[in-house]
Amino acid sequence: MAGLTCGTALRGLVPDIKVFEKDVFPGGRINRYRVGEYEFNHGAQYFTVNNPLFWNIVSAWQTDGIVRPWEGWIVELENGQICNSDMATQKFVGQPRMQTIAETLAQGCNLVVSTNVCELEKTKAGGWRLFNDRGDYLGGFDIVIIATAANHVSSLVGNIPSIKMKADGVDMTACWTGMFAFDKKLDLPYDAAYVLESPLSWISRSQDSNPVSKADCWVLHASPEWSQQYAASFRGRVMHALLDAFWQATDLDPVKPISSSVHCWKHAAPINPISEDCLFDEKQAIGACGDWCTAPRIEGAVLSGFSMADRVMKYINSIRSTESR
Repeated sequence: MAGLTCGTALRGLVPDIKVFEKDVFPGGRINRYRVGEYEFNHGAQYFTVNNPLFWNIVSAWQTDGIVRPWEGWIVELENGQICNSDMATQKFVGQPRMQTIAETLAQGCNLVVSTNVCELEKTKAGGWRLFNDRGDYLGGFDIVIIATAANHVSSLVGNIPSIKMKADGVDMTACWTGMFAFDKKLDLPYDAAYVLESPLSWISRSQDSNPVSKADCWVLHASPEWSQQYAASFRGRVMHALLDAFWQATDLDPVKPISSSVHCWKHAAPINPISEDCLFDEKQAIGACGDWCTAPRIEGAVLSGFSMADRVMKYINSIRSTESR
């Protein structure tokens, strides 16, 4: 979201912007996950708004029909019992799915998917040459912005201390995610829950499952501590452990799912963001942005992307001003 936001904000100023995406689809943690006939929103389930600038952005998204308020009932669970149901904060989701937001932003960018940028080479002329994980040349660029997890930023920027040292200081949590479909709706009155005293931290009835199907689809997020402990475990073991924890957390009798899958977010969320909107080294013409700079939310990623675009605009304008003298 940070990279797409930055690219979209810059397209009126910079004639040739290219956005490289490692995955098949854009969106990062609001990407969709397909398991057979089912689609799961397996990252961020919803988002909230705190910043006035982000509120203006979300209002525009509502006008465009790509987001809508979400009135799902969220509770807290402890040992199978609801212990708190006062979750009154306004929540939003993508329409018809979370990934729609990223897909819409991507329409304003020259997006190249399934491309993993692994090496940056500084040229004598001052620009940058990019290469993928196979060593293929991806092109030359005047400015490079890296919008990915902090550890990936650190590995790409090389010996640029103004960015590398701060990215190195950010710790990221892992998160195992389980995705399960059941042939009948489970007897649960709520739509989502924060789970206490459990291997799980969050459960949610999926908003992105196949609308034609009558299956009841659930997304389960393991706690950071549990995810780290079982980071190297076999997927099958994790799948069964998450499902067992789900039955215990909801106090339901076990039901065999008709579809099961797990995914490990190795860098799910920053523990200690750097409290700067973004990072930019004007001498090297390279910057970095993402929710690890601000706050581990969609709002944080978007605001970081906008801040990065503003830094780049000021940098370009200063160069143009110098050249015109």
